[in-house]
Amino acid sequence: MAGAGMISVPTDNRILYFARDRGQFGFLSHFHPSPIVLDGETWPTVEHFYQAQKSADPAYRAAIREAIHPGRAKSLAAQPLAPRRISRHSWFKAHDRLPRPDWHEVKLDIMRRGDRAKFEQNPDLRTLLLDTGDAELVEDSPIEPFWGIGPDGTGPNWAGRVLMEVRESLRQT
Repeated sequence: MAGAGMISVPTDNRILYFARDRGQFGFLSHFHPSPIVLDGETWPTVEHFYQAQKSADPAYRAAIREAIHPGRAKSLAAQPLAPRRISRHSWFKAHDRLPRPDWHEVKLDIMRRGDRAKFEQNPDLRTLLLDTGDAELVEDSPIEPFWGIGPDGTGPNWAGRVLMEVRESLRQT
């Protein structure tokens, strides 16, 4: 049920915003240009904010903030010991540093903070998110097995799940 006629939820009540429904629902992506301010710092996208949290090193955070595109921020943040095709642009590899050791324990809460800020600080996006009603939000990425549904479609879809959590909490306010 879309409010104000701005969006139209697919008949299966699932929004596959990575591929199938990207045109209308690309605003759900962490790469969508939507500046946020958290902890006194401005980030061009949720992706920039998220990747910057992998280290407190000011030089690293500056490199992430200055990345021209969120995809560049992601490649700078690559694990230094990942295969070369993934780590070749890693800031950590280039500077012989490691990301914070607790990253896997904190990354979900960091994404929650980033997504919440995005939809609280950008009223137009908040309206669009709320207009998705009770649709299931799915990052239908065939290559992302944690944030999306992965190659076999059974990934946990954490990106979509966090967005649905944020949508529910915004309804309460």
